[in-house]
Amino acid sequence: MKKRIKILEFIKQNKTFLLLAAIALILFNHYIVLIGLIILFWFLGMISFKVTGMIPHVSVETISASAIFLGYIYGWKVGLAFGLIFGLYGYIQISRIKLKSIINVLLMGLGGVIAAIFASLHYSFTTAYMLTFIIRLILNNLIFPLVESDMMENLIHGFGDPIFNMLITFQIMNLIYNIVILFPK
Repeated sequence: MKKRIKILEFIKQNKTFLLLAAIALILFNHYIVLIGLIILFWFLGMISFKVTGMIPHVSVETISASAIFLGYIYGWKVGLAFGLIFGLYGYIQISRIKLKSIINVLLMGLGGVIAAIFASLHYSFTTAYMLTFIIRLILNNLIFPLVESDMMENLIHGFGDPIFNMLITFQIMNLIYNIVILFPK
């Protein structure tokens, strides 16, 4: 009973603030969802980078998929910024800054831009996601052999990253996409 009285007192004392917060929530729900997604994708990305940092020649990163998702939903600027900022941050965290890492970060951001292009052409999310990773796979296999002579690492990064993201990460992104489209813009 005391808790109920305290809650009612709190509401009475802060009714103006609570009303403004409710109006802000209604008006800015699009940005609140975006901030929530960025936090979620940052968390998933950092976990995947830590796994990548622990196991040599294995790359399980979700930043590319997240940049594609954000680029498709929120536009190329958000996708590009997310891919560049969080991709670079992730590689710095696992201490793997080399030319190949920088190229990979650029490809992460480019994925967000390509997904936004597909979104503007009214492709479905699934089609845009898959086509973006096919383009990424082609670019990986064209660029990585020019930078790194280690064939095993080139195969893993050239084929492994896109295939992992097309098969495994896609399921998570598709689930999140189906939830996010429920919120009006």
